[in-house]
Amino acid sequence: RCCCAAGERTLSIYTSTPTQNKYKISHTMTSTTATNIPPPLEATPAPYYSYWGDPGETPGVDDVPTEESTAENTNDDSPMQCGTCTDIDDEEAKKYECAVCFEFMDTPVGCGSCQTRFCRPCLERVANQGGARPKCSHCRAPFTLESIQVDEALQEEMNNCMETVLCPFRGCGKRVPINAIKLHEAQCDHIKMKCKFNEWGCEWIGKKLDLEHHDNHECEFRNEMGRLVNTIREKTLNQTETIARLQGTRVNQMVNTHTRQLLMIRGRNAGNVFDVLAMSYEATCFPGRLAAAKEMWGNMIAHDHPRALVYNVLLVLPLFVCISKCSFWMAIDLSNMAPQHIYRVGLYGMIQHFHVNIVASSAAGLAAFCMIADGGDATHWTEMHVQGTGISYPFMRDIVALGFYVCYFLFVDFMEYWPGIVLLLCTFSFTVTYSSCVASILEKVNGSEEGTLKKTRMWPSVVFALRYACLFQICWVPFEAVKGVIVLRLVKHLSLKHFKLNFTVEETECFLSVIPPSILVVFGAAVTALDHVAIGNGVVKDWSAAFYAWGTGAATLAFLNVFTHTLYLCGQGTGDAIYFEGTNLRNHSNERLQTYNLLPSQRPVYTGIVTFALALFYMIFMVAV
Repeated sequence: RCCCAAGERTLSIYTSTPTQNKYKISHTMTSTTATNIPPPLEATPAPYYSYWGDPGETPGVDDVPTEESTAENTNDDSPMQCGTCTDIDDEEAKKYECAVCFEFMDTPVGCGSCQTRFCRPCLERVANQGGARPKCSHCRAPFTLESIQVDEALQEEMNNCMETVLCPFRGCGKRVPINAIKLHEAQCDHIKMKCKFNEWGCEWIGKKLDLEHHDNHECEFRNEMGRLVNTIREKTLNQTETIARLQGTRVNQMVNTHTRQLLMIRGRNAGNVFDVLAMSYEATCFPGRLAAAKEMWGNMIAHDHPRALVYNVLLVLPLFVCISKCSFWMAIDLSNMAPQHIYRVGLYGMIQHFHVNIVASSAAGLAAFCMIADGGDATHWTEMHVQGTGISYPFMRDIVALGFYVCYFLFVDFMEYWPGIVLLLCTFSFTVTYSSCVASILEKVNGSEEGTLKKTRMWPSVVFALRYACLFQICWVPFEAVKGVIVLRLVKHLSLKHFKLNFTVEETECFLSVIPPSILVVFGAAVTALDHVAIGNGVVKDWSAAFYAWGTGAATLAFLNVFTHTLYLCGQGTGDAIYFEGTNLRNHSNERLQTYNLLPSQRPVYTGIVTFALALFYMIFMVAV
């Protein structure tokens, strides 16, 4: 049997290195936080590397002890062979030895591929140190911790074996059964021990039975030096506990912060007005912070659908304010009316008095119902199939557009003409400019394609309502607006190839874009016939005034279309400027943030602050006026 290997095996079981002792102390500290007293120092077994003297010394033939020499030198401190057999021959003893450490096994196990047996700790150590595919040290077959099998038959044979071996520690000389050798080695008084102050400078190494005498009479650390060591250990323990407590508090704070952030992220909804306003504030005032921590708004801007829902909320929000204002003032008027007056005018009189508010609220309710009833998502309207015709058309989009148009048109009547016109133009400017500004910033933050605002389902309906509400209010005579629509639609159909300056916003024309030119010509002829009747009745002065109305309506609608396109470009440009300023990118190109590989700025953007302040001022002004 290899005694050197056996010594190493004994070292791994019965010794503790300084590093291991420190670990034991730090581990025990956690259980003594209440008293702040470190655990007492304990002596540890001294490692030994050979049973024939100093490490590196080659044993001679006469150095291997025999049973007679062992009996003669039981009190000698010279090393002896580990576990020397007395009543058992070598061949029989080998089957009880581990193939790694060559010590007698406690629990014999195998790799599952060969008949060689190992100690469980040895084979587990081989598995842990073998990387992804550990191999058996004997047969080189791959195995895992799960494939290790206990040899029950050999275990039972070892438990029943009463053959004895000598204690491996010189000076003991006891014969111990194989199945009890490990227990005896752990309790033997002749094992070499290190002083408990070894880590602090005491170099004494001796037998376990001499340890008490050394501690009480020889160790230089037994009095003042020992108390100093204990004081240092207590101070170190207190510092360790304080650091651990502070670290634990900091970790708890971080966990709580992250938990709140996660709950906030999960609770954010792209359909919630307040969440959309908070996100638009972050996008306009702190685009660098938004770009650096866009995961915080992941549920709202990470994908096309929630981002389109954000744009829809921004487009519809001004209309919601207008309708809320009309309903609020109607409720105020009702509360100020005397019951006698309400009884005197009757139901018809009340409807006539509040017809603007009632019609506007009804149109808004119809539009809301159509938006909910439509099965499409935030990016498109559902096309409904007309049976027998093969026609598929988004009818809900046009109904919503007409409902919005009625709301905006009657809002001007509610506010009286000129104040209503001014507020309607302000609403027009805010809706298009601010929505396109926020859309431009979010496109840059997510690296998505441009023009996503125009692909939302609310864009055509809202812009159609705003343009034609302005048109029919600016043109005193409704026929002027109709004439303008007919002229521009005919120009659009007849001059597509050579008319580069397009005065129509085609994606927002809704049902007007599908009217064929022949129908437009019929409508034009009908309007001209009505002009002839009006001239004959004296309503219209002459044909020059009639044709002037045609030109006025067309020019007004063309101006509104160009105005829409200009507002959209202004919003896009403002959004680009805010984004590049907020992310420290001065090159106003179409390249994305990751191209520059720069850290986004955390400071606010003054252009964005002014933009958001104007939007907030508009909302407050609409509510207060």
